[in-house]
Amino acid sequence: MFPESKVTEIYCMADDFCKEFTFQQEKYMIKDKKTNHRNNPNHISDAEIMVILILFHSGGFRCFKHYYKEYVCKHETPFSASGFL
Repeated sequence: MFPESKVTEIYCMADDFCKEFTFQQEKYMIKDKKTNHRNNPNHISDAEIMVILILFHSGGFRCFKHYYKEYVCKHETPFSASGFL
């Protein structure tokens, strides 16, 4: 797979992208003031999800479930405050 420094670099790029995307998205969204929506925060950030998917597609895995259970859950150590890396 990738060395830890490369995974960290990929995470930083994905996190910067997610922050900018969220900022741009909020500018153009219509606010719905009639109904209350539940916006519970995820346990894993969007950037972490993107890194998992990038590593899955760049690895040699065929089955995402196998990749997640056998590689992500066992080999990756907590990196950020919210989880995966």
